[in-house]
Amino acid sequence: MNAIAALAGRAGPLAGHLVLEMCGDEPSGTFGTQILADLGATVLKIERPPRGEPAPTVLAEGDPVPRDIAYAFGLNRNKRSLCLDLKQPRGRDVFEALVRIASVAYDNYTPAAAQRLGIDATALRAINPALICCSVSGFGQTGPWAALPAYDATIQALGGGMSITGTGDADDPPVRWGNPIGGIGGALYAVLGILVALRRRRAEGQGASLDIALLDAQLAMHAYRVPQVHGGARFSASPHRGGNGAMPYGPFLARDGRWFVLGITAQFWTKACEVLGHPEWRDDPRFRTQEDRQANESALNAAVGAAMQDADADEWQRRFVAAGIPGAKVQSIPEAFAHPHVALRDMLVGFDHPIGSRLKVAGDPVKLSAHGGAGFRAAPGLGADTRAVLRDLVGIDETECAALREARVAWWPREGEVQTRPSVV
Repeated sequence: MNAIAALAGRAGPLAGHLVLEMCGDEPSGTFGTQILADLGATVLKIERPPRGEPAPTVLAEGDPVPRDIAYAFGLNRNKRSLCLDLKQPRGRDVFEALVRIASVAYDNYTPAAAQRLGIDATALRAINPALICCSVSGFGQTGPWAALPAYDATIQALGGGMSITGTGDADDPPVRWGNPIGGIGGALYAVLGILVALRRRRAEGQGASLDIALLDAQLAMHAYRVPQVHGGARFSASPHRGGNGAMPYGPFLARDGRWFVLGITAQFWTKACEVLGHPEWRDDPRFRTQEDRQANESALNAAVGAAMQDADADEWQRRFVAAGIPGAKVQSIPEAFAHPHVALRDMLVGFDHPIGSRLKVAGDPVKLSAHGGAGFRAAPGLGADTRAVLRDLVGIDETECAALREARVAWWPREGEVQTRPSVV
């Protein structure tokens, strides 16, 4: 356990747990394992050796960071990279040695692809019965669509969420959520399942097989809407619709052309009337109660829309914050991370890395009192940790390591850091 913990990218409550990541570059896998790495697990990103000898990645001072490198840094901090060819017998031997000491194996392949690679739960738990195998796929391990590939947009469409996004106008298409919630939702449920399985493993010594379907995650996140729609309620895309009928609710244009989103539920209506400059709305029979506002939604939205033209979005933000009622300017991602509240929450962090001063990533939203966390380790270059893993976890000496590299069973760069990488095992 000490050797495993020594390779962790960050201290945390999962110290000593080895996680084998066998995923493509999609958030359903890489985002989930990054959360585990943030919590102190030692995550080995098992990657296919490259063809030839790729040159080290060198970025000149002032050059922008390429999008593929930025993408990798945003999903792979605190991990280690092991380049290993699972299709060669000696590579398989090394892999199985790691399986024997691992706590978790995490993949995001279709069931058939995982079986072809020999990384499915049946194969791995035959080697280590106490292993927790987590498979995240579009449609799960069972059912008529289990073999089909899936991407974020198709999962959002099938899951019903896309039917309630967009403007709702006849000629406007539905809109997928800007972040890949299809993959991210699956990753979050996967991490939840892994943490539960680890607790059970500690108490009972038993492993587990987790079957996480991205479509299931999308359906589960409808939550309260499920009983409502099956009870006859209808939800449709609309720019101003409130979640449970709260009004006014949603985006309105401010004087400067910026969108400002209101979230006025019943308890905030009186203050909202004052902030919007129309205290008389409190006694207007069209708007007095939430039911009145629902019945007169068009008139209410028109009145609020007109009132919002009296000030710019920043001024509305100041007024809503001063009054303590919910309202927010729609910000770009850079604007969101520049917000002073965000800075105080340590949600924008950099690395001790040659490109660290030019590349920032989102911080850790889990603020755990017993483990403050001391920054992040940068995402690893391709094969950067192969020799350390072979030596410290598998017990292979330097002579044999060199032989494995010569045979292309394992790989690491001779010099520098390589960020150009194959996308799958």
